[in-house]
Amino acid sequence: MQLAISILNRNGLNDTINCIDSLLQSDFSTFSVFLLDNGSKNNEYETLKETYWNNDKIRINKSDVNLWFTWWNNFNIKQILKEEKFDYVLLLNNDCIVEKDFLSKFVKWIEKHRQKWIYWPIIKWPNWEIQAIWSYLNLRTWSSTRLKSIDWEYQEVDYITGSCMAIPTELIKKIWWLDDRFFAYWEETDFSLRAKKEGYKSYALNVEWIIHKEESATKKVKPYYTYFMFRNRILFLKKHANWMQYIFSYIVLCVYLLIIFPKKFGFKNYKYAFKGIRDGIKGIGWHFNKFL
Repeated sequence: MQLAISILNRNGLNDTINCIDSLLQSDFSTFSVFLLDNGSKNNEYETLKETYWNNDKIRINKSDVNLWFTWWNNFNIKQILKEEKFDYVLLLNNDCIVEKDFLSKFVKWIEKHRQKWIYWPIIKWPNWEIQAIWSYLNLRTWSSTRLKSIDWEYQEVDYITGSCMAIPTELIKKIWWLDDRFFAYWEETDFSLRAKKEGYKSYALNVEWIIHKEESATKKVKPYYTYFMFRNRILFLKKHANWMQYIFSYIVLCVYLLIIFPKKFGFKNYKYAFKGIRDGIKGIGWHFNKFL
């Protein structure tokens, strides 16, 4: 199997180098990394070029403008599809670390079962605790059901998170790439549900695991994170919910804003939530680059 790995760097040089180095130490060799520097500061692109200039597994591009997760992953995917030799695309966050045998076990399982679904490995925090695995998405309550154990080899789920997401290239050609209207957050959930409508299932695999730090710049910036989490949920519901789910979800949203939101995000971030809801309803974006 030929595997293409898409990674974005955004002011995360050390994380990106650690991620790529862990891939290069893998016992699986038939892969290529498509790395894009997404408007980083402090000459990070130049440092990455200097670090990997003589490694033919690493293809590096740059952008002077930050166009976020969906746009530049789609750029990488387009480059991958042009080569017409890759069987799977692995979207991998730059703050992930893989074990030496992760790729080989992951690919071996996929080849053994011969089903071209979307796959997601077990993901752990740096303290070795398992990150949440969501099995069922409720469009009325904006909630997901969490799997309480990992006493299984594989498990079908409604959607897969984009931190480490293996997608067959034939599926990308069929339903197209990520919806870049989302920019960041909920785009992988949207992709999973669009794939499901075409008969492609999503599976969590308990064959190997990776470490995900999840300390990206986006979550450190509350206005950005707040705005897009609310905006993109509205966009997602408009795409996938029926009218009853859509109306009920707004009732749940009102309760959430009154009771839970102040504790989680703070009162000062209310205006960003309301901007997100407004723009989600209108189907537009907002000038958010000033936050980062």
